[in-house]
Amino acid sequence: MNDIAEISELVARERLYRVRHNPAIADCYYPDATVATSWQSGSIDTFLNQEPAEVDPRFSIVGSVSTPVVHQNGERAYVELPTNTRMRMMVKGVQMEIESFRRLIYYVEKREQDWKISKMISINESDNLYPVVPGTHLDVDPKELEKFRPSYQFLAYVRLAAGGSISQELLGIDRPDDIKKLYQQAEQWLLEKNL
Repeated sequence: MNDIAEISELVARERLYRVRHNPAIADCYYPDATVATSWQSGSIDTFLNQEPAEVDPRFSIVGSVSTPVVHQNGERAYVELPTNTRMRMMVKGVQMEIESFRRLIYYVEKREQDWKISKMISINESDNLYPVVPGTHLDVDPKELEKFRPSYQFLAYVRLAAGGSISQELLGIDRPDDIKKLYQQAEQWLLEKNL
């Protein structure tokens, strides 16, 4: 298997293991890896051993990924992986499904024999919120949504409704300067190995 295929398989496997709650996900990451998502930012342990407030264990997470784009330089690469995740949950007594669109940025390295993830960063792109049962609805005051960023407004809404918290400073496509800076940092990291 060539490097691009191996890296692509790695990030696809990580996503598959994540939605299935498969403990083998840990093997996709280096022990010193960091992960920044909508609900945590820190070591790989915080990502693997916690769940966001809105996750209801009665419902499975359903996810799909698009083809990854791999930017490789020797034994380093960063990967762009568009994802779509759907989760069911109870919101104010109504069964709802949130659909989130994100772009994941993986930093991957080949430190010895295998490619593994050393960092993962989530970029929020858009989201939707739908009732699951036809004929039911959730009354949401549009003014209540105005305080949330458009790239993840419904995620923020359901997280707060579940008693959790969420930063208004997350990476999102509604702040293009932040995204531009992220890609500049990824390109710089990619080149550092050969400097």
